Amino acid sequence: MEIRRHIETIFGPHVLIGSPFYDYKGGLRVKLSEGGHYLKQFLMAHRKGMEICEKVFASEQKIVVCLKIFGDTSLLSTLPVIRELNEMGLFFGKEKEHWTAFEEDWKDDEDYANCLWHYVAFNAPLELLPNILWCAFSSDFGVIQPNPGARVYLFNLQKKIMVYPYDDRGMDIVGPNKVFLKELYDALNAYLLDYDRAAMDAVFLKFSP
Repeated sequence: MEIRRHIETIFGPHVLIGSPFYDYKGGLRVKLSEGGHYLKQFLMAHRKGMEICEKVFASEQKIVVCLKIFGDTSLLSTLPVIRELNEMGLFFGKEKEHWTAFEEDWKDDEDYANCLWHYVAFNAPLELLPNILWCAFSSDFGVIQPNPGARVYLFNLQKKIMVYPYDDRGMDIVGPNKVFLKELYDALNAYLLDYDRAAMDAVFLKFSP
């Protein structure tokens, strides 16, 4: 469980649960799509997402990818999602790590007694980044295919940065590397979500290493 161990050592055990920007203080939240026709929203989100991730993963050959898939106690329950991911080239390589976790909010709900999240983590080549972001940003658009419906988390473990493109509307960027986050804060200032700008300004506006 090397990938999981590295992720939890750097980011803590709960970084894949909830909303990273609000749960992991001192990160960035950027706005991606800006209304209009659904295809315009999707394409703008994909273009901006690529621009941001190219900064985060610059000079890297591989991306650590963690997919979060809803199912029951067996990984076989996620087979339709896995097939679609595989068709997109995103169920990559043979060396994958798999683990499961129940959603705390469901623990008292009888309807979800046997439901849990499946996490599948692996290293992917950087050239798969467009496919990975497609998977993330198509999630709110049933008409855009393929659309596996998996949540996507991307890691640069060297820089200690996680990127969570939660859907076409936005992307969270968090991690303990405040120096690099400050660089992104300056470079992406026009993309920062105004609703959360005050919280980001409080951390980074006058930040110096």
